[in-house]
Amino acid sequence: METIKKVLFLNPPDPTLVENENSHGYAYFEPPIGLLYVYSYLKNQNKYETHIVDLNIEMKFISKKKLEDTLEDLVNLYKPDLVAISALFFTSIDIFHRIAKKIKEINPDIKIVLGGYYPTHITNLALGDKNVDYAIISEGELGLSDLIEGLNSPAGIENVEGIAFKKDGKIIKNERNNFWKGFKDSKRLPWGDVHMEYYFKEGRIALSRIYKREELKLGAMTATRGCPNACTFCSSSRFFQCRWRYREVDSIVDEIKFLKDNYGVNFIIFNDVNISLSKEWFLKLLDELKKLNVKWLASGGLSIRTINDEEIIKKMYESNVAMFNVAIESGNAEIMKRIKKPLTLGEVENVVKLIRKYGDAYIIGSFIVGFPFETKKQVIDTLEFAGKLQLDWSALYCLHPLPGTEVYDYCIDNNLITEYDAQDSRDLEFHSAVEIKYPDYTKEELNKLNYLYNIKYNFLKNRNLLLGTEDRLAQAERDFNSVLDVAPNHFFVYFCLAEIEKKRGNSDKRSEYLKKAKEILENDKSFDWSYYVREIGVDVNKSFLDIKEIN
Repeated sequence: METIKKVLFLNPPDPTLVENENSHGYAYFEPPIGLLYVYSYLKNQNKYETHIVDLNIEMKFISKKKLEDTLEDLVNLYKPDLVAISALFFTSIDIFHRIAKKIKEINPDIKIVLGGYYPTHITNLALGDKNVDYAIISEGELGLSDLIEGLNSPAGIENVEGIAFKKDGKIIKNERNNFWKGFKDSKRLPWGDVHMEYYFKEGRIALSRIYKREELKLGAMTATRGCPNACTFCSSSRFFQCRWRYREVDSIVDEIKFLKDNYGVNFIIFNDVNISLSKEWFLKLLDELKKLNVKWLASGGLSIRTINDEEIIKKMYESNVAMFNVAIESGNAEIMKRIKKPLTLGEVENVVKLIRKYGDAYIIGSFIVGFPFETKKQVIDTLEFAGKLQLDWSALYCLHPLPGTEVYDYCIDNNLITEYDAQDSRDLEFHSAVEIKYPDYTKEELNKLNYLYNIKYNFLKNRNLLLGTEDRLAQAERDFNSVLDVAPNHFFVYFCLAEIEKKRGNSDKRSEYLKKAKEILENDKSFDWSYYVREIGVDVNKSFLDIKEIN
């Protein structure tokens, strides 16, 4: 029987902080809400000494030390009996295990617990590390609390729900069957226990394409959990077992008021998977958001079917929605059915029309191409469909079959990919395609095709560029300039900025941009811009004739 009295919660650092520890690189940090919920649940029991540290904030702004040095300081300061590590993203697997290794080196008696998508969906790999003692399966409030109680009592942990552990060389995994009912009435999180002033200070966020960065005082929160749908590319359905729950609107309002009054928050980012599922509840939330006078965004994407309603769209505008981030996925009806997305192409078109009918909000549409059973023609269907919608920007992703999804199992069963390995983690969750045996194209062909349509519709045929009014040109300019943050030598950004200046009648500025574009095309060997110029059929030489010397 163990004696767990002190518990330290750690949110791991972004890979940019670990890989660039001397420069403490450029990254986007938001509060670790899931970990905060578990921490708050345990803290409110008043039975343990609890502490929470976000290593992003600690390493970036406070200690400014390397990971191992920071961990040593924290363990010596708090002397925990158990360390609970949030292990959400597969790209950070090596960091999770690096943290566990260092803590065990400092004190091998400290118990290490991983919780999140990684230990839930790849439990054997997570617990295959000798430095990891336990894993929490699915959501963590009940799992971690019951685990600690089991460790502290003669009853043990054999029958604790929602945990995994090692016994006699085997891994025992107790699935979660009962979910925390207290989420519905959950109160505001203990924001005073984290350094709120440091969040959202830097990094890229879509809102900065619309608003000036200094106007954004962002707060993040959760209004709902889970999703009843079973889309084959999403692991949420297995993590929450297709359950959807909401918080009482009054508690959400209280939390937003607290964030406004204490931190000056004026934008709320809801990190929900499917916030608009219940029309009655959602309309009530929208009415309250209107009164609060804050702008908001559903960062996880809006379910189109649930907002395909004139009343809801009008109310969303009235509630100060900052932008419409809509999850579309495919532009091919057959693929939409195959991936179990509860949506038709007609519903997509109608929602975009409704959004445009009642206002001119910024619309981002998310798409996925490269499903293992998707033909090249079906890929093109999706890319063409994205282009014909009146979107401000199309986020075109290549499929990554993540563990915990049905499409991952399909790929394994059909020998299209190899079994997940820790070395694969750096290749996951990025925009480029992964190595899959596609029906009639290769990984390289998919990447080129996807990027070709990105250039065609997000740049050359950008909605705001084509509309041509000054306010629309200013929006296109902000979009293009945001791309320069990550791709400073983007040929098509400068080419399109020149087109903006042409519409404005500013020949000197246009010539400046064209000169930069020409220089990139001729001298930048890091990317084959000429391939896309040729494939799209852009007559760049005709434009380059307008370059003039500017003294």
